Formats: sequence, C-alpha cells, structure tokens
Amino acid sequence: MDICVIGSCGKKKQTSSPEAPTCNQLQSKEDLAIWRERLQDLVVPARDMYVGNQSRELGKGVDLLRTIDNVSVEYFIISAGFGLLAEKSLVPPYECSFSTMGSKAIKKRASNLSIDSDFLSICEKKYDLLYLALGKKYLYSLGSSWQSVFDGILVAFDSKLDSPDAIIIPAGNSTVKAFSRHGHKVHGAAGFKGDLLRILADYALKQEDSYNEVSAWVEPFYLKQTIFSFAGL
Repeated sequence: MDICVIGSCGKKKQTSSPEAPTCNQLQSKEDLAIWRERLQDLVVPARDMYVGNQSRELGKGVDLLRTIDNVSVEYFIISAGFGLLAEKSLVPPYECSFSTMGSKAIKKRASNLSIDSDFLSICEKKYDLLYLALGKKYLYSLGSSWQSVFDGILVAFDSKLDSPDAIIIPAGNSTVKAFSRHGHKVHGAAGFKGDLLRILADYALKQEDSYNEVSAWVEPFYLKQTIFSFAGL
C-alpha cells in the first residue's frame, strides 16, 4: 500500500532569524542552496521546521502509518519559499506564504519554484492514496495537470476536487466540533487536516489487521464512510 501525503508550510517555525529571506528574495528553487549556506546554523529538516498544529499532527499520522508492515508513506511539504520539499530536505527559516497572495501571484510563484511540475512527477508514481492536507491557496499552487495523471484514491478538503475516487472532507468549524463531540482530539479548523490523518492512522492500528484496514481505503465508499463515522456524520 503506497500512500503520499502533501502538507504545507506554516508561519510558526522551529528556527527564526532577522536575516530570514522574504518572498522577494526567493525567486527560484536554486535560492534554497544559497540560504542554506547563509543560515547554516538554523537549517532543519522540512518536516521539523513547521511547528503549527496541522504540521505536527500530520507528521504524527505519517509516523503511525509507517509502523504498519507493508505500508509505505512518502511525505512532502509545499513551501511558498522554496517549492515542493521532501520531508528530510534541509531548510532555513524564511518569511513567505501563499496565504497572503492572490491567484495570479500564486500561479507565477508556483511556476518559478516548479511546484506544479514537481507535483505532476510525484503523481506519476501511481500511489494508491493521495492525502492533500492543503487549504485552497496551497492547493491552487499545484495547478490542474496532475488531476489527469493521478488515478488513485484522493482525500482532500476542497469540493472543487470532487470526483468518484475523491473523498472530500469539509474542514469547517461544524466538522471540527462533530469530531470533538465524538471524543477525538482536534486542534480547531486550522489543525484539522493534520488531525484527521492521525485519527485515521490510530484507527487502523487499533484494528486486528492494520494492513487489511489500510488496504481497504482504496475503496472510496468505504473510506468515506469510515471517516464520517468518526464524527457521526
């Protein structure tokens, strides 16, 4: 069972510096090596750099799934500063986010950082399940070409991606409250996308055959029913 998880960068970072570059100073993927050198004492793996609720819980979910035999999980993070990063890529602190940009600026920046083309290459690997823990603006940075290439099961949080093989989860306050009422630890709407992967992984580990449970997620109806049952939806 091959799973791909895509997260996003966040404002809260493990390291910081008054010398941290801004969007204007980061115009291509090549700038990563430059700033790694300049801020070499402050670089950390991408998965450890972002310390907000969503990033932390998403990482927990990835790690839990990796404890299940024959389940492979690859984890990437979209950085508005440096592009699409593998989880172990070393990154320095920076100040740049898609959250403050309009669609034209996002599209231009994503192209400059090769986010769309890099993600297309990832989708060509034919994962069984793709988990997009992304808000609308980071999702927009991926472009649309990947949708004609990826043919596995998709879990996402934007109704624009709705398709027979997509499980679209509303990530608003009503959904968060429903999960909380049913005893799940959630960190508000901002952290929910990470929480859900952790909840799914924890559920699989509690089953008699964890691998069999995860393998069943390739059936969209079953996975959707499972997720919604967590909150009585």
